[in-house]
Amino acid sequence: MSNPSEPTSNEPHGFDAGTYGRSFADVYDQWYPTDDDSVAAAALVSALAGDGGHVLELGVGTGRLALLLAERGCRVTGIDSSDEMLRVLRSKDPDGRVTALIGDLTDARSWPDAIVDVVLAANNLLCNLADTAAQRRTIELSAARLRPGGHLVVEAFVPAPIDDRSRALEVREVRHDGVTLIASAADADTGAVNGAHIELTDGSPVRVRPWRILPVWPAELDRWATDVGLMRTARHADWSRTPFDAEGARQVAVYRRPD
Repeated sequence: MSNPSEPTSNEPHGFDAGTYGRSFADVYDQWYPTDDDSVAAAALVSALAGDGGHVLELGVGTGRLALLLAERGCRVTGIDSSDEMLRVLRSKDPDGRVTALIGDLTDARSWPDAIVDVVLAANNLLCNLADTAAQRRTIELSAARLRPGGHLVVEAFVPAPIDDRSRALEVREVRHDGVTLIASAADADTGAVNGAHIELTDGSPVRVRPWRILPVWPAELDRWATDVGLMRTARHADWSRTPFDAEGARQVAVYRRPD
C-alpha cells in the first residue's frame, strides 16, 4: 500500500490526502471541540448501529465522534490518511477503544475486512477527497462493507453554485496577540475550493494551514448510492434531524443496504 501522506501526480496544486491532517491536527480539538452537535451525531449513529454495533468511521481524525460512539457501547474502527490526526486520537484513547488505521480510502486494501453495521463519513469527509472518482469509489467501498440492513451515513455541506473564479478573504478570529484569516479561491470549472487558514501572531512566524474541498451535491450523492445498491432512508439538515432544506447549507444523508 502506498503512503497516503505522499502526494501523487494527479493531486491538484500540491494538495494530497494528508494535507488536511498536517494542517489542522494540532488545533483541531481546540477549534472544533465536542459540542451538542457531536453528541447528537453520536446518538443518531449509535441508534442505527444498535447495541454493541460495529461502526466504521471514515476520516476518523482525532476521534471526536469515534470516542463518543465508543462511550455509547459501539465497536468503532476508524480510517484516516493522516498520521498526525491519528497520533492525537491515540493520545486521547490509551485503552484502545477505537481501532485506528492509517490508509487511503480509495484503496480497498486499506479497509478492514469486517462487515459492519454503519459506515460513517462525517465532517465533510467526502468533500476532502481529491476528485469525483475518489468520492464515488469511497461510496462503493462503503456499500461493500455494510451488512444487509446496515447504514451509510454521510454529513456534507450543500454547495452554493459557483458562477466564476471567485476569491475571498475573511476574518476567523481576532485575539489580543494576533488574528486568523481564511483565504479561499473557488474554481467554477472543477467546483473545487482551495483555501488556507493564515495565523498572524505577534512575535511568531506566519502559520499557513492549507485545505481543499470538492463539494458533493445531494443528487450526486444519491446517484452514487443508488448505483451500488443503497436506498436513501432520510436526509436531514443536521444531526438533530431537522427537516432538510434544499436552500440550506448542510445535509446528513442516511442510506440503507437492503436485507
